[in-house]
Amino acid sequence: MKGYLSIGKVAKAKNVSIKSLRYYDELGIFRPALTDHTTGYRYYKEEQLYILDAISLCVELGIPLKDLSNYMDGNHKPDLQRLLGDAKTIAEEKIRDMYKSLNTLQNTINTLEQKPNHKIPEGCMVRTLLSRTVLTSPFDEFTDMCHYNPKLLALFVGSQKLGLAGSYPSGLIYDHHSGKVDKYVFVTVEPLADESGTKNGSVPGNWGKNIEGLRTIGAGNYLCKRVAEHSIESAAEIFSLDKAAMKHATVIETNIPADEKDATGMSYELQVLL
Repeated sequence: MKGYLSIGKVAKAKNVSIKSLRYYDELGIFRPALTDHTTGYRYYKEEQLYILDAISLCVELGIPLKDLSNYMDGNHKPDLQRLLGDAKTIAEEKIRDMYKSLNTLQNTINTLEQKPNHKIPEGCMVRTLLSRTVLTSPFDEFTDMCHYNPKLLALFVGSQKLGLAGSYPSGLIYDHHSGKVDKYVFVTVEPLADESGTKNGSVPGNWGKNIEGLRTIGAGNYLCKRVAEHSIESAAEIFSLDKAAMKHATVIETNIPADEKDATGMSYELQVLL
């Protein structure tokens, strides 16, 4: 039939079974443009097929097909903006869950690969962390902890003015050198994207070179311990490490996500590069 696609051609074009297409018709979420009531054959228009892409996305993300009718208007056309907005939220949640799973697997691998003569202090774990770029602000011995949140907020606001996107993890950095400790508040940053989606100054190695307080925290295996409060004046005691080994160490204290904080009662994770 000229101008129409048979159900078989639609199934082949979109890699969907004919049975699924019939089911979508029954649900009212993807109806044929024409049905031959004599033969029962279903026919579709080319311009309908984008709806199938939305349905496939819902299937992949686990959105129940019965709920898809909630996104249809009076003409049985999907409100794609609302649907894709909800789908994006679900996808982001799945990505967060996936990263949690990957971290759990990596931590288990790291524990299994520890050499017999390397003892992990009680209450600590080993995590492999990627390189992070952070924006810092001094937090010296004359700054009380009550100033922590205001200084953190100022960094988030300041990062925007510098053309950077401030994000979590955030927290405190403790630089140990010869018995002295320098402290800094930090937020993780990356270049802001412009209207075209291109990140400003995103050429590797070039962006942020002249920004004061910008530094990179190297990738590697970190010894980690969770604590309920800011409590790291002596990193050697926290991690039960040789104090001599801590003379030139950097310890990073990051905020724990709210859901993990509620589950564990811990507010921060301390990290020191092995």
